[in-house]
Amino acid sequence: MLPKIIMTRKETGDRKEGGMSRFSKSESAAATALAAVLLLALVFTMIAVVKLEYVPDWKNAAERDHMYNTLDDMAGVKTNIDILSRLTKLNNYSSHNISVNVPVDMGGGQIPFLEPSKSDGKFEVNTERYAMTIVPRSPSQTIKPYTLECGGVTCYSENRQYPDQIFRYENGALILANDKGSVIRQPPTFTIIKNETNNNCTVIIQAVQLSGKRDSISSNTIIPLKLTGYTTESVYDSNNSSISINAFNLTIATRYPGAWIAYFNKIAQDKNLTDGEDYTVQYLNGSGHVRFSFLPNSTKTLERFYISKATIGAELGTVSNFTGLTQLN
Repeated sequence: MLPKIIMTRKETGDRKEGGMSRFSKSESAAATALAAVLLLALVFTMIAVVKLEYVPDWKNAAERDHMYNTLDDMAGVKTNIDILSRLTKLNNYSSHNISVNVPVDMGGGQIPFLEPSKSDGKFEVNTERYAMTIVPRSPSQTIKPYTLECGGVTCYSENRQYPDQIFRYENGALILANDKGSVIRQPPTFTIIKNETNNNCTVIIQAVQLSGKRDSISSNTIIPLKLTGYTTESVYDSNNSSISINAFNLTIATRYPGAWIAYFNKIAQDKNLTDGEDYTVQYLNGSGHVRFSFLPNSTKTLERFYISKATIGAELGTVSNFTGLTQLN
């Protein structure tokens, strides 16, 4: 009987060892699963911390960089309009029109993987009014005013972090505006020439009228603006008038009076003109317009006053027809 007893004890030991082995494997699997869960929890926690603590700042910086790019795109709009205005003065281009597509990127500010969505923007043509009324002043008689409806191109940003900006082209000027105010970043063609010998002045204004229907589009992609040069013509030239003038008033209707007031003051001060005597700049509270009066009480002489107008077509396009891009640079 002794061999049987020994056999029974051996089988029992084997079962115990097998049970311990399975328990050890079960513990190892549970530990691995727990480690994986903890690792995933750590990863998600880190991602959440990054999104809450860092992504808003990164998004703000990315949208700020996009605003600089949009400003560059709108500067391209102004540059191409300036070039088309000069070309239309040449006789060689009077019989046919030149067109150019200028791209404006409306979407940006994305952060790969973490925040890939783009901010939006709105692009508009001739939806905001800009008008310029010029009244030459004569000591002997009244001269009829000249009013030019110039229109404009406006780009509104719709950011998620960085403060929204407005980029506006009107009458040759590129304006940057936000809720704190407005400033002219690139000036129009408004020239004051002062004769250093006798201090007399010549003033030349190159107005830009954007023709085309009122249009608006919201997008986060590249939108082409088609510009077409039509004509440049003389509106008023004191040298060709039988009426002698000694001053003029220039009144503009704009949504950005602060930018134009600062600009008029700067160009007059750059020529060492005296405020209140050689010129005045007024904000007309009743209408919201800006008035620039030149030589209202001065002893200086207005030798020549010349106004010309370039007519440029402006038309919004879509991404689907944005092919064969041509730029004048």
